Amino acid sequence: MRRIITWKKYHRWIGLIVSVFMLIFCVSGIILNHRQLFRSCDVDRCWMPSNYHVANFNNGVVKGSRNIGADSVLVFGGAGLWLTDTKGEQWHDFNEGIDEGADNRNIRNVVKTKNGRLWCATQYDLYCREGKNWKKIVLPNNEERIADVCLTKDSASIIVLSRSKVYMVLDGAIKTLTIPTPTGYSPSTTLFKTVWQLHSGEYFGMAGRLVVDAIAVVLIILSLTGIVIFLLPYDIRRLKRKGKKNSMKSRGRQMVWNMKWHNRFGYSTIVLTLWIAITGMCLRPPLMIPLVMKKMSAQTDSNNVWHDKLRAIRWDVAEDCWIVSTSDGFMLVDEYFVEPPMLIAKHKAPTVSPMGVTVFEKDSASDEWIVGSFSGLYRWNIMSGRVVDYFSHKPNKQTSMRPVSNSQVSGYSNDFSLGNPIVFDYTKGASEKLPMPSEIANAKMSLWNMALELHVGRCYSPFLGPISDLFVFLSGLIISLTLLSGYIILRRQRNRRKAKVISCKAITKIANNHNN
Repeated sequence: MRRIITWKKYHRWIGLIVSVFMLIFCVSGIILNHRQLFRSCDVDRCWMPSNYHVANFNNGVVKGSRNIGADSVLVFGGAGLWLTDTKGEQWHDFNEGIDEGADNRNIRNVVKTKNGRLWCATQYDLYCREGKNWKKIVLPNNEERIADVCLTKDSASIIVLSRSKVYMVLDGAIKTLTIPTPTGYSPSTTLFKTVWQLHSGEYFGMAGRLVVDAIAVVLIILSLTGIVIFLLPYDIRRLKRKGKKNSMKSRGRQMVWNMKWHNRFGYSTIVLTLWIAITGMCLRPPLMIPLVMKKMSAQTDSNNVWHDKLRAIRWDVAEDCWIVSTSDGFMLVDEYFVEPPMLIAKHKAPTVSPMGVTVFEKDSASDEWIVGSFSGLYRWNIMSGRVVDYFSHKPNKQTSMRPVSNSQVSGYSNDFSLGNPIVFDYTKGASEKLPMPSEIANAKMSLWNMALELHVGRCYSPFLGPISDLFVFLSGLIISLTLLSGYIILRRQRNRRKAKVISCKAITKIANNHNN
């Protein structure tokens, strides 16, 4: 009996606190599971902590730029497209024709062919400039996000890179290509990604996602009914003091109804709800670290070993081939994507964050590539394999545990006449003094990104400090214990009732035998 009372106290008080965060996790998780559905929805950044507000071009609002005229610079990034001059004094909105919404206007890259036509790739669509508007170009059978767009060898046409395939756009025709498998290459993935797919349900396709959504709805019901069960006794006692018997009976019926469904849903779905809670807590530190390091063989669909692994592409004149950035590193691919690509050894390539490349530009003066990500910014000579830090000019030292560095590079531009190239840091913003228009300062945030920050707990860093990195892990642990405590309480109560029934039947049987 004492054990049950202890579990009840834990379940009652801790459950009340955790139910609030449970609601946030569930609602944000449903949004994250259906990005396409919510991609046109935006929220004002004023609802988020100050570090999410735009100041000095931070938070990834600028990814790069293109010089498209004598004194015209086209700036692109998370805040869409903006036309300005080389001093950055006048800014004009250049998004006409692109779908509304911050998620729809997250620009991956902009290129200009030798005939003067502008092309841009958002993370969902390809656009070409016609007159004063952008015209959407549909890529055949593409349901993935777009990773990059670049010019071909002769600068007459473009190459579009999705997360898995290559699209060659030439004279109005679009040809779909698949990068061949390198010789001796065995596709692999991290255990982290597998757990993430299990948590979201993606591992089982759309059906799996819908099942996870249903579990989220169950958790929402458990949270709401739990809050009601906690508050109703206080209301019933208040009504009792006032002598309102009819109201007391009404609240009593509500209590019974909420308790009934709270117990039924919690007891019957305990395995599924624990699955969501445990896999979720594995996706953030400290449990995510061993999962990221653990590699396992990957099952690929069709014959494409690069499914969901492609991140960026550029043509290299010196090597006379394509350089492709993938989640497995860099590789060299022939012009027509026919021959098996050559993988570049990781110690001969820049360190790239798991979030992918954010800067991939050629320095014409030194014939080196400038490659940046949240793991820093580097100068890379492909022929020699020499990689040096852009800021310190020291050789790059590859480390297996360096997902984020002190320089979280989100963009780069060498098109402004400010003396030095501008490096855009995700947290600090522009490295040079560049005037920022109020329209970019007031740029909204996509609902999906807001849901992501809430779901992974990063938005709590101003309140929790360094503990915010452990927020998801600790929350998942407490939620799991709360679910288990509820199951244990109900299980013991049912066993006790069952024992009483058996005891009563036994006494009745003995009495009947005695009478006979």
